[in-house]
Amino acid sequence: MPTACVAHVGSAAWERLPEALRLLRGQFGRVPVYPAGDPGDAEALAAELAPEVDVLLVFGGDGTVHEVANGLPLGGDGPLVALLPAGTGNDLARAIGMPPDPVAAATELAGARARPRSLDLLDCGSRRAANGINAGFAAAATDVLSRRVKKALGPAAYLVGGIRAGIDPPTWPARVEADGRVVEGEALAVVVGNGGSFGGGRWLLPDADVGDGLLDVLVVPAAVSKARLARHLAMDRRLPRDLPRLRGPEVTVVTEMPCRLDGEPAPTPGSITVLPAAWQVLAPV
Repeated sequence: MPTACVAHVGSAAWERLPEALRLLRGQFGRVPVYPAGDPGDAEALAAELAPEVDVLLVFGGDGTVHEVANGLPLGGDGPLVALLPAGTGNDLARAIGMPPDPVAAATELAGARARPRSLDLLDCGSRRAANGINAGFAAAATDVLSRRVKKALGPAAYLVGGIRAGIDPPTWPARVEADGRVVEGEALAVVVGNGGSFGGGRWLLPDADVGDGLLDVLVVPAAVSKARLARHLAMDRRLPRDLPRLRGPEVTVVTEMPCRLDGEPAPTPGSITVLPAAWQVLAPV
């Protein structure tokens, strides 16, 4: 089957790409690599390759996946997608049960347990998202990181950013609605997810399912104890279960919080709608 690989050349794991492709040679043959170096390259390549291939390998992190999500057609018109996680957080890969390492992921993809499965996406108005939306404190923790720091530290960069942003965290008025339920008030963060992992394996939305046709939402009120939040994240990489949580196929958000879509800076979308079964993705079952 015709296969191609869109690969982020700035990845710290770039030198591991040949080994990952070697592991997949028995399944896909020799795979041509299309390097993506500048912002927008992966999106343009995905759109160009979509009508020509049956399988598209994506080597990179959540930002590369975000671009591909905005380049590929929706539904049954696009190729089967397979992730080779090679970024800082690799949160979508974690959400579908892939190891956050390109060679280990290739081993999984080449194994007998890998099967196509449906993957929802998020319609955020002018952009789509694959894994989810961080607004507020979660975005501030990323805003303090340069690309050089993220590349050098890997997932530990999110810990550094979280410590720096958490010294005196700002709050914002927010109103969030999903499936008739409303949460309103001063808040530290709003997270809307397709997948449950954010910031390199912090399971902020542990009940999220990337193929259930629903969005999971977390609101972190400003009044919550910061020490309690930090303790939960340190102990089990999760936040307290009693924080406000919503679920539904559409979410409306009214806030001036800074925002990240799949880790990429963007205005906070006022309306987010699930795009059910937008992709078929190869993943272990």
